[in-house]
Amino acid sequence: MRSEASLQELLDYGTLEAAFERVAATSGEFLEVCVALSLDPARDFRFSNLRDVDFSMADLRGFDFRGADLRGSYGADVIFDNSTNFEGADLQGSCFASYYRELLLFRDNPMATRMYRTLLEGDPFEISGWLHERFRNQRESHSILKKADQQTAAILCQKLLADDIDLTKRTDLFYFLKSITSSRTELRELMLSIFARQSENTSLIERFTTIASSLHGDDPEVRGIIVQLCAAKSPRVRLSAFKASASTGIFMQNFINMKELFLRPENAGLRKQLILEAATGLGRHHVAAVNRAALLDDVGGGDVLDLPELFEDAAGAQIAAAIRHRLEAIETRLNPEAASNKKISSRSSPITTSIIYERQAEVLCSAPVLRTIFARDDPVRSMAAKARLAARQQREQKKQGAYFK
Repeated sequence: MRSEASLQELLDYGTLEAAFERVAATSGEFLEVCVALSLDPARDFRFSNLRDVDFSMADLRGFDFRGADLRGSYGADVIFDNSTNFEGADLQGSCFASYYRELLLFRDNPMATRMYRTLLEGDPFEISGWLHERFRNQRESHSILKKADQQTAAILCQKLLADDIDLTKRTDLFYFLKSITSSRTELRELMLSIFARQSENTSLIERFTTIASSLHGDDPEVRGIIVQLCAAKSPRVRLSAFKASASTGIFMQNFINMKELFLRPENAGLRKQLILEAATGLGRHHVAAVNRAALLDDVGGGDVLDLPELFEDAAGAQIAAAIRHRLEAIETRLNPEAASNKKISSRSSPITTSIIYERQAEVLCSAPVLRTIFARDDPVRSMAAKARLAARQQREQKKQGAYFK
């Protein structure tokens, strides 16, 4: 049975202090802590209190959590399978609960495997019709799982949502997200299970964030999970979550918190990636405007300005000077005998900080997530940049129209 005795009662002070020092020397990840404390996965976690533990990046195969309290536990990139023993464990609200329900269903119901194979391999539109009839409480005309009880159908749909890659079926399953879960706790368990086991599946994360936030965005559990994804350990997951949440109402509904998350130091690379991608899409001049070295070829993410730097006087002046220097170098190579007063840099193509700022503003207006923050924090500059982009697009369209006439 689970022991509620404190560590102070079980161990002397010196042993506790040494253990604390070993744990403090780790990154805090579950497996590192286990190694630091010399814990045995096959023995030391039975009937243990592991409530609200972050199991991110942990390989839990072979762990024995028999009778353990795992309520509220979560994580990303968690590996577990039928060699992980959850017998008698309290899994309520954890990332393991949905998996264990599936395990018990397939163990206790000999027909479950066959029914699941029908869903997995079935025609997407036929499955879609069955979903609509079953979970809208209409009379079912389809034979697919017609005899399956509601709980069995719900568990199979939960597993299908996590496993299947067909977009038609997945969209329908997200649509019926609340119908295939019996409570908000079970809804949370399903989402935690998906993120624990498929946090690198960015297409699934993006689709979940977009669809779930638009269909179920009023549910605090759904909103909370999406915000949690923006703080995931995987940069790819964070970027997907930020992009998808910014295209829905979730980012603006939680603007202060979401902006704070996005501006954290660990997201600097994400911000620079979005800035560089937007600048590349707009053209060479915009790449130069966000590039500290003002080099137009092979620009690396480290050379791109970060969001807080884009409108700093020193950064703007540095980029303007670098562009002028580059133009002068090009002119010197092309016309080595030309007089200095005929060079490109000073007269024929003046580069000022105000021009740099205009281009940077246009980049922000074109970049996911960044445009949401920019429009909220600097509406005047944002609207002016949008107007310039629209005018430029109209001019390009007119040129193309004239060319094809």
